[in-house]
Amino acid sequence: MQRNCDPFELVSILQKNGFTLPVIKEQMGQSFPIVPLTGSSIDYRAIANTKLTRTESSGAKRLPTDKVQIYTLDDFLTIDECDRIIAISNQQLRPSTVTTGEKEYRTSSTSDLSLLHHPEVELIDEKISKTLGITRAYSEGIQAQRYDIGQEFKQHTDYFSPQTPEYTKYAGNRGQRTWTFMVYLNEGMVGGGTKFFALNTTFTPKKGMAVIWNNLTITGAPNPATMHSGLPIEDGHKIIITKWFRERGEGPMFC
Repeated sequence: MQRNCDPFELVSILQKNGFTLPVIKEQMGQSFPIVPLTGSSIDYRAIANTKLTRTESSGAKRLPTDKVQIYTLDDFLTIDECDRIIAISNQQLRPSTVTTGEKEYRTSSTSDLSLLHHPEVELIDEKISKTLGITRAYSEGIQAQRYDIGQEFKQHTDYFSPQTPEYTKYAGNRGQRTWTFMVYLNEGMVGGGTKFFALNTTFTPKKGMAVIWNNLTITGAPNPATMHSGLPIEDGHKIIITKWFRERGEGPMFC
């Protein structure tokens, strides 16, 4: 529960392992889900038109392409905010994981910032949600990733491939990933750009800059044009924070 795992999935796992609903409810307390949510009422048009997309008010710049909804936002975080989050993330790093495929596909280190319950992290987490326009209840916990020389994240998509074991395991209850909100915390390294293959575009890390994209089309289908990679670091290191949003959550979706 501290990791913000899907409560419906937790209940399902516990039931499969022989625990009764009264026992589960007692142990989960206020985290026990009352009414399961379904995807039948998901408004993908609204998800595609969040506060961020109204660029005249958000200050975000949309990449001139119809293939993907993708935006940049300069100076989303201040230099001081970046430095403080870097210091916090360096306190607790673990090898990054992948939801499918070989672990060598992603060789960075991850800090589960949301598990640290640090006030600075909470402020940044809330800032991301309010900037995008989707509440934190429809998101995953914020993470930081560190890439050192030679480390990379090969080409991948952030959405879960439908009709696969990966989708069943990670999206069965909370639904598909919608938006990705990524922020560069440092700059000046050699390599380490974020390359979007279908767009023939590589974003160069700039301290405090956010890159935000919708992983879905306006119909809610996964968008293969979001295929991207974190290019290998040739010199120096790269640190980013990432937050993913989901189709389902609790309460109102939009801020």
